[in-house]
Amino acid sequence: MTTFRMTAVPALAALALYAAAPVTQAAPETVAIFSAGSLRGVWNDIAKEAAPAMNIEVKSTFGGSGLLRERIEKGETPDLFTSADVGSPRKLESQGRTVVPVVVIARNRMCIVSRRSAGVNEANLIDRMLAKDVRIKTGPPVADPGGDYAWAIFDRIEVLRPGSGTILKEKAQASMSLSAAPATPTQSPYAALFTSHQVDMAITYCSGTANLEKDVPELTSLVVPPRLDPHPVDGLAVLSSKPAALRLALFLLSEKGQAIIAREGLVPIVELPPAPSQ
Repeated sequence: MTTFRMTAVPALAALALYAAAPVTQAAPETVAIFSAGSLRGVWNDIAKEAAPAMNIEVKSTFGGSGLLRERIEKGETPDLFTSADVGSPRKLESQGRTVVPVVVIARNRMCIVSRRSAGVNEANLIDRMLAKDVRIKTGPPVADPGGDYAWAIFDRIEVLRPGSGTILKEKAQASMSLSAAPATPTQSPYAALFTSHQVDMAITYCSGTANLEKDVPELTSLVVPPRLDPHPVDGLAVLSSKPAALRLALFLLSEKGQAIIAREGLVPIVELPPAPSQ
């Protein structure tokens, strides 16, 4: 039987009540979504595969979770906000902006991306990160939870090797404003930095490393070791009582929604049943 983590149960029940209204409108209802870029694949899949069956048109805006939260605080009104952390959704909840309590929708993992030729592994990871010639790229803390998670990794390294955390944060700060022109229209900013040889290592979500390695085949990724793991968690804030928005929120927590989350490289919060035997 499928089970839900305790953090999802109360809000899931509330969503079910709110979303019970049948779909009756002739034209698709638009649902505006602000979402962390790390969830882009999830929302693109939902927009193509699930939303049309619910007579919903998904209008997505992607960016850093902290920056999107600030836009909401300044008056923008999306229906749903999916964040790469739970801190930003909870802040909106504390301001009375949410319809139901904040829900955890997925977990992620952090990966260290580097060139295969560097030979980075769990045993030499910290030494390679601290090497003077290694340039490290992370997201900006506060604006992007990915940066906050990277800083948390540095803090854990600091505990193991006093003084190292400061060095690593200085390295990341030095690369924070770097940019490079993409080699192709679809190349990611991180891939462009590796292609232009401006960085040697990046700390990013594991859910995005497959595309990064596809863009730059010489790259490889290493899941952050357990002793350094900051345990990324993705949260959902429901900001509208619009029935279509509530149905989408409920879909995220359904088996089908969680299967899409898993397919996009994140860790579902629902224990998905095995596929039926043929």
